[in-house]
Amino acid sequence: MVYNGDEVSALVVDFGSATTRAGYAGEDCPRVVTPSFYGYTTEEAPASTSSAANGNGNGEGHTNGEDVSMEPAPEGAESSVKKGTGRRFYVGDDGVGVWRPGMEVDNFMLDGVVNDAEPAAALLHHILRDRLCVDPTEHPLMLTEPAWNTPKARQALTEMVFEGEKMPALYFGSSGVLSAFAAGKPTALVLDVGYANSSAVPVVDGYALRAGTMRQPLGSQLLVSQLHHHFTNPSRDRTFPLSLLPRQLIAKRVPTAENGVQPKPLLRDDRAPHTTASWKLWAQNTVVEGWKEASTEVVNYKGFDFQTANDLPKVLYEFPDGYTQQFSDERYRFSEALFDPKNYFDQSFEPPATLRATPNSDHSHSLKDLVSLSQLVHDSIMSCDVDVRAALLQNIVVVGNTSLTRGLTERLDVELAALMPSQKIKIHSPTIPFERKYASWVGGSVLASLGTFHQLWVTKDEYEEHGMSIVHQRCK
Repeated sequence: MVYNGDEVSALVVDFGSATTRAGYAGEDCPRVVTPSFYGYTTEEAPASTSSAANGNGNGEGHTNGEDVSMEPAPEGAESSVKKGTGRRFYVGDDGVGVWRPGMEVDNFMLDGVVNDAEPAAALLHHILRDRLCVDPTEHPLMLTEPAWNTPKARQALTEMVFEGEKMPALYFGSSGVLSAFAAGKPTALVLDVGYANSSAVPVVDGYALRAGTMRQPLGSQLLVSQLHHHFTNPSRDRTFPLSLLPRQLIAKRVPTAENGVQPKPLLRDDRAPHTTASWKLWAQNTVVEGWKEASTEVVNYKGFDFQTANDLPKVLYEFPDGYTQQFSDERYRFSEALFDPKNYFDQSFEPPATLRATPNSDHSHSLKDLVSLSQLVHDSIMSCDVDVRAALLQNIVVVGNTSLTRGLTERLDVELAALMPSQKIKIHSPTIPFERKYASWVGGSVLASLGTFHQLWVTKDEYEEHGMSIVHQRCK
């Protein structure tokens, strides 16, 4: 069967380190944006019962914060029950966001790649059946993947789609290429500053150049871990650590009338003994993420110092527990790590272990060898053929949620001009926030809706006949 973008409702799913985006090809923005974090509990269950491990042991749905409903349970999300024990997953908007006794929190992404197929399959099933409300067997699917995706991860996703959800056709689109398409540029240098990492991917005539692709674990996750450490310890402006209590653990909030006064909210004491460390850390990081998105800014010049920052505008922010403070240098100091990680990345404490998954190689920097975003772009372009460098420099596309940090593109322009003073540099960044946050999904939506795209789909019949070889051949 031939699948023409003008005749079928193709679906696009973009697995990200913080959120997963999904929707219909041809639409301007995703219909579903849901956390890639998931909750799980480990419980006893009959070894032959797949529904229990998939969160359907009691027949309840999950739209109100309940378990993952599998009716029937797809093969791609088979039971994790082994010898009578297994994981019950809680995915979607009401997955990790709803407090449950003894629930642990994890993320199925690692270094931008799907690392744990089982919860990813549970989330995909939830998105298709419960959020988009479609019959997966009637819709082809485009999945995005990073330029450094592994054969193992690609195979797991392929099995999830064809063998689990029984979808009729599949295509893998490179995130960098799709982000370039979203900007209307077949040739571009795509700088994606996301949650787990930042990457620079050169795209020439619609193809990602692996030789010039660079990445490093410098993104929102690292900044949040630095801020979490700062807030949970006394500072020169505070004599006490912040609790960073999430709303789920607060019975009644008592806002503080004065700036910098320690709050005394009424707590839900019944929940404290049953709250896991992983859920508490996730919830606290969510509080910090809220502060970061509302308050942080990047100065548009090199040579940041504390005195200068104190002269810049302050921001008043109120935390969920009622604590209120005017913030000055913190607004700029922590985001400065994006452009000066050697001086502003505090290595006196352990950052998240998942950030250590990025190796130190010709195409990636490890946590101990971080470089500025401008240097990452420079190194990526200089790794490409000299004939395409000028075109890449004039078509730098900046995307990713962390790229929305105020002043980031202006600072990038200043630093690139200093690194390459004789070159003409032009930075393109979508002005509408969702186009920058969901650039790879938007590009996938554009590509999968083209009438000429039908020849690229890998059908289920082709997969059953040729196996993974046809997927690798067609999705280059």
